[in-house]
Amino acid sequence: MTKAERLFTLKRLGNLLRWITLTGVYFTPSDEEIELSKKLQRIIDENHHFNLWFDPFHVKYSLSALGLMLDETRLENWANRYIIPEDRINRKTIAVVCAGNIPAVGFHDFLCVLVSGHNILVKLSSDDLLLLPWFSEFLHNTNPEFKNIITITEGTISGFDAVIATGSNNTSRYFEYYFGKYPHIFRRNMNSIAILDGQESPQELSGLVDDILIYYGRGCRNVSFLLVPENYDFSPLLDAFRKYSHYAYHSKFYNNYEYNKAVMLVNRIPFYDIGFMLLTSHPSIQSPLAVIHYQTYKKSDEIYSFLHFNRDKIQRNVSHIQGIPIKVDFGKSQQPALDDYADGVDTMKFLENL
Repeated sequence: MTKAERLFTLKRLGNLLRWITLTGVYFTPSDEEIELSKKLQRIIDENHHFNLWFDPFHVKYSLSALGLMLDETRLENWANRYIIPEDRINRKTIAVVCAGNIPAVGFHDFLCVLVSGHNILVKLSSDDLLLLPWFSEFLHNTNPEFKNIITITEGTISGFDAVIATGSNNTSRYFEYYFGKYPHIFRRNMNSIAILDGQESPQELSGLVDDILIYYGRGCRNVSFLLVPENYDFSPLLDAFRKYSHYAYHSKFYNNYEYNKAVMLVNRIPFYDIGFMLLTSHPSIQSPLAVIHYQTYKKSDEIYSFLHFNRDKIQRNVSHIQGIPIKVDFGKSQQPALDDYADGVDTMKFLENL
């Protein structure tokens, strides 16, 4: 299959995802694509029966972000930055071990392998068994040659040449043990942080709350830590959290809130209580679910010292302050661009050099 054929099919996928998840999108799907869209809608509606975290809102949000990622011009410009054979002869088989913390979290690795011209062996997470198989089915239906390129399994994997694996700090030890002898990318726990100066607009604070709570705060791009100026007034931010007050009715999320609140009360740890979310002063970038950590700074030099010291733990910095490295705007942390690679590792360069 040529590079042009691969890109054509992926652009078609992007068109369909935008048509399904966004309003005002002009697209004329084929009869087969209409049937596949109905199947995807059932997955959107029913996925939470298998994984309570994957409710319809968040599955649809993830799919809409992927649809925007697969914009025709963006996809073409991104692919053209790399040396990709028009029809790769020496294809490698790349094992992609998926996490299951947010819907379709393995899609970007899936996309990179396909665009690079290699074959892919996907090891699904037991928490996300439906979405990548649907993408694969769409690609098979659009171009049957993908059946020889994509293999998906829930079981043990073998017969691969390189590995891209995403998991926690704990699972990374297993990745090293089982896959360390192969060319690899191993991803561990990372979190995004927000750096505030107290001049944020209501719209920016609303976007920050999205960055914190989209996907219930379970993604590596979710903001889990705030760096705020000394004597920062938290009142406007606490008010901005109210739009997610329905999280109090999500049993798993609320259980985490109640547990962490009890721990803080027993240990007499001061905190701000939003009714379903807690803010507390703590130096760790990684915070428990339903908790946000924060620290204060006096001078801007302290910001850059903090960022340098924690550079291996930070996925992205959300801020409007100029000069902040790996910065994204408020409300955009969960809408990565094609070249916004997790952990700063260029997946396409890795695949290009195999």
